[in-house]
Amino acid sequence: MAFDNDRNRVLLSLRERPDGADNPSLIEALGLSEAMVKRHLVYCVDYGLATWTRNRTSTLAVITTRGRDYLARQGL
Repeated sequence: MAFDNDRNRVLLSLRERPDGADNPSLIEALGLSEAMVKRHLVYCVDYGLATWTRNRTSTLAVITTRGRDYLARQGL
């Protein structure tokens, strides 16, 4: 259950940042480890809940419409 709650927290954090968020800001805002943030982002990308652009200089995650719908169905 904690895994789902943390994933929802990642998505909520992305929803609050319409221009997207990078890993360090998510780690700081959520108090999760870098590995956990990456794990949740990979899950979200795999299910179309977020996009995550990773390149050598930055990482940027943005919630998708499907991710917003998912949160709405969760009552969040």
